[in-house]
Amino acid sequence: MTTVRQCIIVKGSIRVTEEQSSVNPQPSKLTQYGLALVGGAGMTLLILGASIGVIYGASLDATSTHSLGLALVIGLFLLILAIGFWLGWARPFERFDDINVPAEAEHH
Repeated sequence: MTTVRQCIIVKGSIRVTEEQSSVNPQPSKLTQYGLALVGGAGMTLLILGASIGVIYGASLDATSTHSLGLALVIGLFLLILAIGFWLGWARPFERFDDINVPAEAEHH
């Protein structure tokens, strides 16, 4: 498949700003935001579950212990799910900066 490149001409030179492949399009900002929310919810459940377990550990009854364990498992599942979908969709390991190409001088 062919690769489509969007270029900006800066002082007579061509600078590639974004490379888009029809095989692997980048997810939208809304999709990335949604995955971040799912991962954040999972991390929040993990932190809350671990905190409750540390604070009330010995005094919890069997029902509370099972609920706490379920919260930890669901949190871990949500976090792994969000990271997995992000890695599978965004594929950050295929697009990275080339350190051999100098960056444009920025004028601030």
